Amino acid sequence: MKKKILSLVTILTFTLGIVACSSNGKTQDKLNGDKAFIQTFQTSINKRWKNQENLEKKYEQNVAFSDEEYTEETIKVLEEEINALEEKQNNIEDKDLKSYAKDYIEGVKKQIEANKTDDYELQDKYIQESDKLRKPALIALVEDYGVKIDKEHEQTYKDFKEKATIIKKENESQNYADKLATEMEFEKTTDEFGYVEFETTVENTSDFNFKSLSYNVQYKDKEGTVIGSDIIYLENFNKNSKQKIKLSPFEEDVEDIAITTDWFETE
Repeated sequence: MKKKILSLVTILTFTLGIVACSSNGKTQDKLNGDKAFIQTFQTSINKRWKNQENLEKKYEQNVAFSDEEYTEETIKVLEEEINALEEKQNNIEDKDLKSYAKDYIEGVKKQIEANKTDDYELQDKYIQESDKLRKPALIALVEDYGVKIDKEHEQTYKDFKEKATIIKKENESQNYADKLATEMEFEKTTDEFGYVEFETTVENTSDFNFKSLSYNVQYKDKEGTVIGSDIIYLENFNKNSKQKIKLSPFEEDVEDIAITTDWFETE
């Protein structure tokens, strides 16, 4: 039953009938390699949708069709899709299209891995990774490259797009948080008791309002060895706001500070 639920998630979040290019999309003036990928993408998605629809009907109507068989057939459908896309991927000229194609294919591969494992935590990890790659890529192919959804699947696509928009926002928020971590420059000072402190001021120049944002801190000596750790918390870090950060390591001989994103929540 677990496998059935996982496969249903795969179907419900992605079975979109995509069959045509609009005349006003980016594909109109693209090179043959780009057009070939778009056409293959449309054909393979439509075929995947039809195969999964038939597979679901077979599962519902045939009591002898086991969860294991259902999962195996689902994996075959996904593998057939990416095999068709990978044949056309190398000939893409458009830089953005190439990136979307790569993300989409990698996302489907994550779906396959999720279906193959019995580890629930690993399944969830693969599904989340797949969503972050696959959903924004598909939305871009539809919105920017003129891929058209069959009329009977317009509501499915609308729901899909809403979920993808949320994921895109999370991805962009993550990218900004990571960028901010690399840009932090600390000034080394001493307090009134002679203890070493590191200070900096960060400004939120993004379009995101962070309810909270935390970073992992590693203190390193002159040889690059980690000699201590700390955490930075930024609360209500809204766009255009500034916050001062002060670190007070207990360790001596701190020569460098490495900052990595730990966790964040946006409004």
